[in-house]
Formats: sequence, structure tokens, C-alpha cells
Amino acid sequence: MLKVLKTFRFRYILAISIMMIVITTAMATMQVLLSQQAASARVINTAGMQRMLSQKAALLLGAEYIREHPGTFDEQQMLRDTLSTMAENQAFLLQQSEQRYVHLSADLQTFYFQQPVALARRVDQFIVLVESAHKQALLGQLKVERLIQVQTRASELLVYLDQAVTLHELVATDKVKKLQNVELFIWVFGLLILILEARWIFYPMEQSIQNKIAHLQKLRLEANRLKRSKSEFLARASHEMRTPLQAIMGYLTLFKESAKAAHLEVVEHAAKQLNILLSSIDDYNVLSEHKDIKLESKVACLCETISHSVAIYKPLLQQKSVLFNIDLGEGLSNAVACDHNRTAWLVGQILDNAVKYTEYGEVSLEADCIVTKSGEGIFRCIISDTGPGIAQSQAKIDEEENFQGMQLGLTRAQLIVTMLGGKIDFSDNVPHGTQVLLELPVDIVKQSPPSSIIKRREVPVLLVEDNLLNARVVVTLLEKLGLSVVHVVNGQEALSELKKQDFSLVLMDLNMPIMDGFTAIKMIRHNLGLEVPILVLTANTSEQAVSRVYELGANTHLFKPVDLQALQEKVEILIIPSVASSIL
Repeated sequence: MLKVLKTFRFRYILAISIMMIVITTAMATMQVLLSQQAASARVINTAGMQRMLSQKAALLLGAEYIREHPGTFDEQQMLRDTLSTMAENQAFLLQQSEQRYVHLSADLQTFYFQQPVALARRVDQFIVLVESAHKQALLGQLKVERLIQVQTRASELLVYLDQAVTLHELVATDKVKKLQNVELFIWVFGLLILILEARWIFYPMEQSIQNKIAHLQKLRLEANRLKRSKSEFLARASHEMRTPLQAIMGYLTLFKESAKAAHLEVVEHAAKQLNILLSSIDDYNVLSEHKDIKLESKVACLCETISHSVAIYKPLLQQKSVLFNIDLGEGLSNAVACDHNRTAWLVGQILDNAVKYTEYGEVSLEADCIVTKSGEGIFRCIISDTGPGIAQSQAKIDEEENFQGMQLGLTRAQLIVTMLGGKIDFSDNVPHGTQVLLELPVDIVKQSPPSSIIKRREVPVLLVEDNLLNARVVVTLLEKLGLSVVHVVNGQEALSELKKQDFSLVLMDLNMPIMDGFTAIKMIRHNLGLEVPILVLTANTSEQAVSRVYELGANTHLFKPVDLQALQEKVEILIIPSVASSIL
């Protein structure tokens, strides 16, 4: 928004500046032209005055000739003033600047200086003639012949002065026409500038403002939609998490009463299903920010992956008196590398949809892992139900609610299937209901004997965790891997322990009092200068936090809750090379 305001301000200032330049230029041009017009008017007045002065000089000379007492002071002074003014006017009209005549056009220069007229010379001769006759009159020697000569010259000069005035007027008329043309040009140019400003400055500003307003309105509607969507999502998330949580609490109660190991297995499945739901929340946040979901591949058996979803929905179908047929192939017992959490989520969402719309009859699940001739593995799962079928079920729900549960929708399911390189197909079941085929590629992993390098000697590791319950769980898992664990509750204590002894691995939580994990990692790498492997264990799934720990120097990370297999994979990657090198 600030950038838009700066753009509008720049365009507005540009438009005002252009108009100021145009107005200033027009004003300056008009002032110059008007001053030229004033000079032209003065020239015409001066040229016209020459006519009057020539006739006045002749009349004053005649009056002095017939006066009884010639040579009185008033008449002399008036005649002298007349001749002096006439000479000054002549000098003004013939004024030069930089070797050019200021007030004479080419035609006037010809008229004033070239034959047959040569007006400048005629005026000078007339002034000299009158002055000579005036001197004779003062001495009483002026004769009538000389007076007649002056009158004749005055008449001839009057004709030429009239022509000069006409030529001066023509020059002024040309200047007036030029002034009119300049005024018209300035007017047209001003209109053109206004049109250009309207088209290229104000119209784009208006369009940009309208677009920004429309964009802001769209953002406001999107924000309101996201607000409603997130509120609904949180409500659904709370509801759906209660399903595995109810199973955990219920089967724990049953375990207390009967101490059956099968009850604990259901609790384990429910806990893992709860973890899968938490992963769905992370995916929801990523998709809300229009980012790509990052797949997390790990090695495990698909049989165990499928069992998480089956264990949750089996009691729900029993409550509805719906038969649940399960057929799991032997290929599921093979260890495969894939995104097991999202695979379990897809199976769980398809099952959830089947449970939701099947009120009677049965729900069937067939799953197997098939190895192709080329050695590639394909996880194939077929889930069918005896519900109303695709057409009727889709008529009840919109596109975003094609799946129950978190209702992240068919869009997310298809997106994840595409990212996993698989396919999902919906078809009508016979005689009624829906059948869903899910196929995902997996990598078959040949199991190797578990490494015993760690177990043959006590490897010291440092656990930095402020939550004592989480610390107790992680310490138990690490001890199962044959590791010797030192536990501290914050980063400051971790730095103290690292100064006292050497560790083969540091497991670091991030959010802790006194000194958090970010600061501790930075201090380990920069202040202590240690290259000890750092495994971050955190419940903070934000992309910014994960990127930051790697920038500070962490080697890898795991999100809580942590299971033994995932922890063992990370520990083996970080510790075994250094331990193996020390043994050899």
C-alpha cells in the first residue's frame, strides 16, 4: 500500500509540475509578445508623430514669417522643440542592436535607406532645411521662396511618412497574427497536455485505485472466508481429535481393569492416529499459505501404517452395526520407504467417508503391496461401502467436504496423491455404494541386521529438554539404543555440560526458559566452536523455525512426538560414522 501511495504521489506531482511548466511558459511567452506589441505601438505612434511634427515645423516657420515682430522667444522655442523631437524620433526609429535595426523590417529598411524614397535622408534634410530657414527668419532674411520650398518639402515628406506609418502598421499586424498563432498554439498545447495527463496519469491512477480497492475488497472477503474457515476447521479438529483421544482414554480404562495387552495396542494405534491428525493440521497451514507440502519419507511396514486407521474406525462401525471386512495382503509386511503418515491419512479419510455414509450393510478394505516385474512397489488399497453412492453423497456435500474428519477435502487428497506419484479413483459399487481405488508408489527396502556398533559401547549424548515428561520418554528411547544420556533443562546448562565433557550427540529442544534452543545452538557453534552433531527435537512445525535452526548450525530435526524407529534412524546417521571411525 505504501508503494502504491508513493506511485500516486509521484504521478500527481508530475502532473502538477507539467501544468506549472506549461502555465509559466505560456505566461512568459505572452509577456514577451505583449512587450513586443507595446514596442510596436510606440513605434507606430512615433512614426505617426513624425507626420504631425513635419507639418507643425512648416506652420511655425510660416507663422514666424508673417509675424510683425519676428524672433519672439515662444515661437523660437516651440520650433526648436519640434525639430529636436523630430530628430529624437528619427533616432528611435533607426535604433540598432547588434548591427541590426530594432524597429525596422526588411521593407522598412529599404524604404528608409534606399532610393527612390530614402526616407531617413529626407527627414534629415528637412530638419536641416527648417533650421536654416529659421535662422534666416531670426535675422529677418527669410524670403518667400525659401518658405515655399519648406512647405513643398513638408508636403512631400508627409506622403512618405504616411507610407512609413502604413509599413509600420503592417509589421505590427504581422506581430499580432503571430501573437494569435502563439496563443492558439499554447491553448492547443495546454489541451493536449491535459488530455495526455488524463490518459497517461489520472486515468491510470483511477484504474490503479479501482484495482487496489477491488483487490482490498477481495482480500477482505478472502480474510473473512479464511477466518470462518479456520474457525470451522478448529472446531472440526477439536471434534476429530476426540475420536482417537476417546479411544486412548477408553482402552486405558479397560487396560486398568483387565491388563490385556490388546487394549494397549489399540491405545498405541489411537495415539499414532492422533499424530496423523496433527500432521493434517500442519498441511492445512501450509496450503493456507499457498505453499508446497514437504513429503517425509521413512522406512516402515505398511501393515502397521494401515492398522492405525483400521483400529480407529473398527469400533465406530461396530456401534453402527455395520460389517467391517478387512483383507490385508502379505506384501504389507515388507518394509517400504514412503510418506507413511500421509498414506495413513489418505486411507483414514476414505474410511471416514465410508463410515459417514454407510448406515447399513458393510464396509470393505482390501490392501496389499505389489512388486512389479521391474522391482517397483505399489501400495494398492480398495475401500468399498454400501452407502448411497457417489451421486447422492456428492449432492449432500460441497467440494470442500468430500471427506469427513478434518475436511481438508478432496482437493488436498488429490494434491497429496499427485505429490506421492499415485492415483485415486472413485466409482460406483455394485449393487450400490461407492468404491475408491488408491494406488501409491513405494520403495521396497531390503532389511539389514540392526547395527550393533552403538550397543557395544556406551556413547554419551546430551538431552536439552525442559519438559520433564517429554525428557523421561526420550531418555528411555535413547537408553534402548544403548546410549548414555545426560539431561539438562535449558541451553545455559547445556553449554556448561559441553564445557565439562565431550558428547557424541546433542538433542536440543527449542522453546525453553533462561536460554532457548536457538541461542544455545548459536553459542555451541560460534562461542564454543564445537562441531558435535545437533538433533533438534521440537513441537514447533513452522517453516521459519526449521529454516532458522539449520542456518544456526543444526544437523537435522524431528518433530514431537518422537517414535523409536524415527529416532534410531536419525541417531544412526549422526553417531555411527564417528563411532565407527573411533573403533577402527
